[in-house]
Amino acid sequence: MHNEVSGEVHGTVVQARDVYLQSGGLTALDGLPPVAAGFTGRSADLTALADVLTGPHAVVVSTGLAGVGKTTLAVKAAHDAAARFPGGVLFLDLQGYSTPVEPPTALAALLSALGVLRVPETQQEREVLYRSRLAKRQPTLLVLDNASSSAQVRPLLPPGEQHRVLVTSRHMLGDLQGARRLAVDVLPAHDSVAMLENWLRASDPADERVASAPETAHEIAELCGHLPLALGIVAALLSDDPGLPLRDLAELLREARLAELSSPENVAVRAAFDLSHDRLDPAEQRLFRLLSLNPGRQVSIEAAAALAGRPLRETRKLLAGLRRAHMIENGEPHGWFRFHDLLRLYAAEHCEADDDEVRQAALTRLIDYFAEAAERAEQQRPDVETRQRARLWLRTERPTLVAVIELAHRLGQYDQVLRLAFAMGTYQFYRRRNGAEGIAAYELALDAAVRLGDREGEAKALRGLGRIHREMNHYTAARERFDAAILLSRELGDHNGEGRALHNLGSLARRHKNFRSAWKQYSRALTVYRAHGERVGEAQIRYSMGVLADAEGERELAAAHFQACAEISAEIGRHDLTGRAHRKLALIALDAGRKEEVQRHLESARSAYLEGGHHRKAEHVWRLFRKANRSRRSRDRPSGVG
Repeated sequence: MHNEVSGEVHGTVVQARDVYLQSGGLTALDGLPPVAAGFTGRSADLTALADVLTGPHAVVVSTGLAGVGKTTLAVKAAHDAAARFPGGVLFLDLQGYSTPVEPPTALAALLSALGVLRVPETQQEREVLYRSRLAKRQPTLLVLDNASSSAQVRPLLPPGEQHRVLVTSRHMLGDLQGARRLAVDVLPAHDSVAMLENWLRASDPADERVASAPETAHEIAELCGHLPLALGIVAALLSDDPGLPLRDLAELLREARLAELSSPENVAVRAAFDLSHDRLDPAEQRLFRLLSLNPGRQVSIEAAAALAGRPLRETRKLLAGLRRAHMIENGEPHGWFRFHDLLRLYAAEHCEADDDEVRQAALTRLIDYFAEAAERAEQQRPDVETRQRARLWLRTERPTLVAVIELAHRLGQYDQVLRLAFAMGTYQFYRRRNGAEGIAAYELALDAAVRLGDREGEAKALRGLGRIHREMNHYTAARERFDAAILLSRELGDHNGEGRALHNLGSLARRHKNFRSAWKQYSRALTVYRAHGERVGEAQIRYSMGVLADAEGERELAAAHFQACAEISAEIGRHDLTGRAHRKLALIALDAGRKEEVQRHLESARSAYLEGGHHRKAEHVWRLFRKANRSRRSRDRPSGVG
């Protein structure tokens, strides 16, 4: 299975943690993160960035302290400059100071956004394809946020002189040759006060605290180090407590700074963190600490409830409180939350003070939640009503699920490793940019099965590894895993498992044009399935044999296999497979010029898809049916007499 994109793609955007491919005439602005509410000042910085983006330098590095507002400034500058880049804007968070995105993964994300359906396997191949795509593209702006090293950036630089790259980093990246560097400093005093006032008035237009006490407001801005991150947290405190006078807040900030012993550049940020944390109620403080245990980049309400061991309704309120206090941020999609990387470190520091038993209990609850949720999603996938919801959840949580598998293995919870890996399946990892994750997860599953003495689990993990290696074109590794799975399944008397491994081995040979070997493995699989009444396997292998015969030009043989597949799958209620088989039969009939047979098979395919709830596939087949029907009517229409 794969995604298909047709037509031209304009205004492509890679946004934040995940990749979104947007098409259909959208402009570059349509996919950029929005400009932050309360954005104030920075006119000199914006002018400097605008000048550089239209000047001779292809790369500009925006550097500054954590929390100084580099990302917010870059997003605003990209919005302002978007009209000058008809090729679109690519925005990618490199996560350099949390879990750095490595160049192969970043290249895969950018290639996918540029419309590449099959991403090459090696980094070198990805770089070549990436640059060749951009070489043909109109001027494009690439925003690389949160880079920690030049090594993260260098492989992503586009060719030619028409494109521009805007990088944000806490480091100067001095070894990035040819780049122009612009330092982003803290806000000027006047802009800091204006930002504080804008945020308060956004919450309550009648808030006059800044206007009525400008000197105290300036002192608060100074105590925050004029850092937007610290100012935002302080503004949230004031908004949540409309009766809190500025002088009282200033006193609290002074006390927090006096207690600070870390590096001077972090004093203002930590003071704001401490003050905001101290004003949380105990339940919010506890959840804030426990959220740092989540190994993924973002956390859902349900996962947060598991960590806290609290009901969903209560957890939702606690998360809302943390969000209002700017201690967490909204994630994507709605219902997920994430940390600023500094706040994650701050939360983890506080969590270390908890008893080890408390942390271990929270981690166990989290692992249990994900195992149950993944199994629930697996059960929902075949169901028409819940299929889309299950797929969205798996797609959103895939990186976190892999991280939880690693966590469970590290804690010795090997049974949970198997539950998680097998509930996820392997389809999530068939896109090459996700393949390395899949191999890592299933290698841990294989190790867990061996440690548990679970030989059936071992065979299942071997088959999963074989499929992932196959999709990544690792021929030798895939064959070795399938061969091992065949031997183990045969030893266990697992006929279904043996047949599936033989089937996969045959498909591997077919992909590499080794048709003789493919026929051999398919025939062995068919024999096993028939001998033991495995009707699902028999229907599936018949379909694959039809594909193989068709590839060799044996159309009648292919039709016989597809017909057998259609009949068996209809008997056992595998409607999707029935539809696919009839669609193949329609194509064979079309090539042979048998128009009525084409219509019959297309109608059968449509009926099967509808019965199975596959409405999009049914609509596609219906369009083909109507096209074939119009062609028949045109052919049968009597010609005019002159």
